[in-house]
Amino acid sequence: ILAASLPTVVGYFVSLLMTKTLAGLPIVLLRLDALIRWCLFKLCFREKKLTQRELDNIEKPGMLQYGWEYPTQLLVIVICFTYACIAPIILPVGAIFFMFALIVYKMQVLYVYTPSYESGGTMFLGACHRTLIGLIFGQVTLMGYTLSMLGFLQFFALVPLPVLTIKVMNNFKKTYDHQCMRLSLERAVNLDKKGQRYATFDNNCYRQPCLTEGQCQCLPYRRTLALEEEVTFSAMSSPYRTAKFV
Repeated sequence: ILAASLPTVVGYFVSLLMTKTLAGLPIVLLRLDALIRWCLFKLCFREKKLTQRELDNIEKPGMLQYGWEYPTQLLVIVICFTYACIAPIILPVGAIFFMFALIVYKMQVLYVYTPSYESGGTMFLGACHRTLIGLIFGQVTLMGYTLSMLGFLQFFALVPLPVLTIKVMNNFKKTYDHQCMRLSLERAVNLDKKGQRYATFDNNCYRQPCLTEGQCQCLPYRRTLALEEEVTFSAMSSPYRTAKFV
């Protein structure tokens, strides 16, 4: 029953990928959270009554939510890995999804999203590792499908695939992971040569920056208020004083 029903489920996954392509990616372009926030601001609030921090939260630039966006891409590629040999019709649909996803996310990253931090490419190692894990799950599913269809020769022929994939993962981890997480000796020497050397030790060198800051000054209620106060002060210092209320 499992062997007979597994290829028929591909219709559901084809519909899922088409929905992600035709509806999910346009929603990413639309940015519903920013649109809803802006509409609520225009309909329910008055700009004069809001502080500068509240205005900044409304107009703040978006950032790429890796914890939300990346699992979606990983789900699609795992589906393609699983049904690549069982029902190859999934492959062109998955290719179309990734083609449009490349266009959409490339435009969003270049022109819309503003990164709040820089990871230096450390997330790529985890992304590659989890993609290969999805490939192993697809290979094990294919092995189980051939075994349920009484394809014993095909099953034994597929046994080396997960083993080879695990060996490749270990090779990648040994060759690239440790080297990418550490600074090379040559680059460290070059940075020391170009860097500024201190003759004396700074007592605040290992303290958090927020604990070493000086006295802070209060910001104005609005960014334009400082300019308006200068104009008001100049008007009051003139022979013809004018009253101005903001």
